[in-house]
Parts: sequence; structure tokens; C-alpha cells
Amino acid sequence: MTTTLATHKYDDAVDELREQGLNVSVHSVLNETWYIKGDGIYIGYVASGDELLELKRRHMLNLDGIKSLG
Repeated sequence: MTTTLATHKYDDAVDELREQGLNVSVHSVLNETWYIKGDGIYIGYVASGDELLELKRRHMLNLDGIKSLG
């Protein structure tokens, strides 16, 4: 699996987060996880692509929704 293939499935969710001004990058291609930069110098969150899609489906795709993943 390449980075390109791994990202296509999650492009819409990642683009939506970036439009909100969040910095989103691939955390692990193998595990399909994403690193979302939080609201501080040392604050960041890791979420799976499936979690991002679920938050998008529930209209909770934002930093608060990501924080709620625990």
C-alpha cells in the first residue's frame, strides 16, 4: 500500500479538517492513521481513517470531535 492509495479513501475528511485550519499529516500508512495538530505547541491527536470517516458521518469532524475520541 502506498501513501497515495491510503489517502484517497480519506481525502474528503482530511480536506475538511485542513479547511478548518488544522494541520493533518499521515501518521502511519500501514495502520491508516492520521496526526492532527492540536491547539498548542505540544498538542496533537492520532486518529484512524475510519474514525475520521465516522466523525464526518456524524457531522462532528472538527477538533472537539477528535478530542472526544479519547
